[in-house]
Amino acid sequence: MSQYITKSKQQLGLNLGRQDKMDPIYTTNAEDQAKAAELRARLANSGASESETNDDGRWKEIKSVSIDDGAHKYVLVCATEPFPREKGAEPLTRNFVTSKRGAAYHRNAAEPLVYTLEQHGFRNIQILGGGRIYCDEDEKKISIFGYSYSFGQAKHSVSKSVIESDERYSDYDVSWSNEGY
Repeated sequence: MSQYITKSKQQLGLNLGRQDKMDPIYTTNAEDQAKAAELRARLANSGASESETNDDGRWKEIKSVSIDDGAHKYVLVCATEPFPREKGAEPLTRNFVTSKRGAAYHRNAAEPLVYTLEQHGFRNIQILGGGRIYCDEDEKKISIFGYSYSFGQAKHSVSKSVIESDERYSDYDVSWSNEGY
């Protein structure tokens, strides 16, 4: 395990005794950088796709937070909803936080969410940055830290706000730091 991750987790007061929740540490390479750049370029040039709707004509709601238990790479994504929620209003722009167990690169954490957003008609999808999230469901603790070589450092304070606004995490202690990888 990388000494940077270990140091950051110790500084954040995390329980390091649960090695079963740790993914191997990968660093980015030229191939990942190229694929991440392709993803960013595709998103910059994409328009709204046909949205998937419920039977009553509304699109399907997408949860703003998807965090796997353990320490994993995460990304902060923003996207504009396909339709206004109220007549005469503008569609909302929302932030999403997602981490994925087994994501070798931040791009691997981003791709499933980006695909889902595209399939549901969201527009102006942007990957704002990344880092790591350590989620301990037993201790009800979430720590956000680090950065992504491919997408830059996410504004962890924004990620924290998104997580805290999700009622599933209302009783979690959520913290963030710009330290570590």
